[in-house]
Amino acid sequence: MAAGAPAVLDSSGPTPCVQWPMEGKISLDLTEGSWTVGGGLTFTRASDGRSLRFTGAHGDLAQRSMLVDATVGDEAAQPVALSTYKLDMTKVTVSMPSANSPGWVESKPFDTTLEPDGAAVFSRAFGASPVPTGSSLATLAGRVDVVPALG
Repeated sequence: MAAGAPAVLDSSGPTPCVQWPMEGKISLDLTEGSWTVGGGLTFTRASDGRSLRFTGAHGDLAQRSMLVDATVGDEAAQPVALSTYKLDMTKVTVSMPSANSPGWVESKPFDTTLEPDGAAVFSRAFGASPVPTGSSLATLAGRVDVVPALG
């Protein structure tokens, strides 16, 4: 697994972690809005060099979904509904913005669920998906600064 800038791969712990810078517009109750992340993530199988690259990741808070542009090997990138997620608001902390400081939203780890299109693109790249459709694909956690909209 490799991260493409500005995403960063952190392999210092027992499980590799990708840190992706995120921006977007969200409601503080996290019921609506969208976000995008910079950089990409590439999976490469050492035995034969086959690869799958995700770029252009973006999400919809109302639908609780993540979409990516997926590139299998040298093929053209295709949009893919990769995963969905549920937010347990007991694991989310929201700090309201003030005149002196931006607010922030922080989430403790939560699982994402692999969608059928996501499983299909893994299968196209590697012959099989790493997990079955409907299973946890990855665990996410995050913190974003919240800047009030002007005007």
